[in-house]
Amino acid sequence: MSSTDTLLGDIIKPATLRRAGTEELPILSMTMRDGLVDQADKFKKRVASADTSAYRVVDRGQLVVGFPIDEGVLSFQRLYDSAIVSPAYEIWDLMDPDSVSRDFLERFLRSPRALSYYTAKLQGSTARRRSLPRDIFLALPVPLPSFGEQERIAAVLDQVESLRAKRREAIGLLDDLSASIFLDMFGDPLQNSQGWDRLPMSDFLTGIESGKSPQCLERQAEGEEWGVLKLGSVTRCVYLQEENKALPSEVAPDARKEVKAGDLLFTRKNTPDLVAASAYVRSTRSKLLMPDLIFRLDVADGAQVDKVYLHALLTHPSKRRRIQELATGSSASMVNISKAKLLALVCEIPPLEMQREFAQRVDAVEGEKEIHRTHLAALDELFTSLQHRAFSGTLWDDEAPGEAA
Repeated sequence: MSSTDTLLGDIIKPATLRRAGTEELPILSMTMRDGLVDQADKFKKRVASADTSAYRVVDRGQLVVGFPIDEGVLSFQRLYDSAIVSPAYEIWDLMDPDSVSRDFLERFLRSPRALSYYTAKLQGSTARRRSLPRDIFLALPVPLPSFGEQERIAAVLDQVESLRAKRREAIGLLDDLSASIFLDMFGDPLQNSQGWDRLPMSDFLTGIESGKSPQCLERQAEGEEWGVLKLGSVTRCVYLQEENKALPSEVAPDARKEVKAGDLLFTRKNTPDLVAASAYVRSTRSKLLMPDLIFRLDVADGAQVDKVYLHALLTHPSKRRRIQELATGSSASMVNISKAKLLALVCEIPPLEMQREFAQRVDAVEGEKEIHRTHLAALDELFTSLQHRAFSGTLWDDEAPGEAA
């Protein structure tokens, strides 16, 4: 603990417990990225119990801490004069609001330095049920420069975060554009208003390959190491090569299961709402292997099916919901789609020339997205650097970055 650090327990104190009772107040939920949000905005509907009398009242400016805390699930309430949150959340007051900036403190409490502290101190044996005792939470050392410096640092971080948000929004809009192009050219696949041929996947696939899931290390593969993909590499329907675990050096890799550019991957097993995700691999680092929960769909040479089109078809919302209906399993948390059912799946197949035109248009969109991803990666790196400097004291006398950042 440095001379500029102050224990969190000297900055915040438990708020007086107030239950909602019969009060009708907005219901807030916690998100990792955006902090507290209206529950209806997060879930598109109310998910709270009909009886919210036990919910906790949180006033504007109070700190709400959720779980898992090691993922930074906490935020100051800035939306309403008063609202209610789950009784499982803890609520805290600032002891001296005139000496501590809420924006600065929230940034710190969600910073890598703070998250590392939480992770190291968590207690319990079940991963997402582990908790941080209150006394240990309050023992967290907080770097606390002058109030003016706190506000300036928060403004610097907010500025870069705003630029990151704009890049993410642009990528999201380009995703929507690709979906619009598909709908404009081919229509809703289940309605098939243009009367495209419908073929079972067995007619144009040479097979469906399964991966393997050996015991891996709890970290990413580095350098020339082999790695095994996690479900998260496909779950968002975009290929994320960084979602992998390193293969132990003593385990021989099965090179036949290595992922290559041009592969079409499909998650055969997951929770009911996440199963049947697919991702088209445009590029990838070498030495990454498929796990046994992910299929590779092998389109036959000469088949009248373009993989970019097939990926768009399989990820179209109505089509994916239909595919998810193929999943079976006794567990409510994990269901499975068999190879046999997937091979029998009927797909709408327009003329190959149209599919290729669609693929060209999507390639152009992907090129634009890659530019934004590159800029976003640079901003992410800048933000991480600024966070480190801000909370180690080296940013306290620097100038704020300009718009060029």
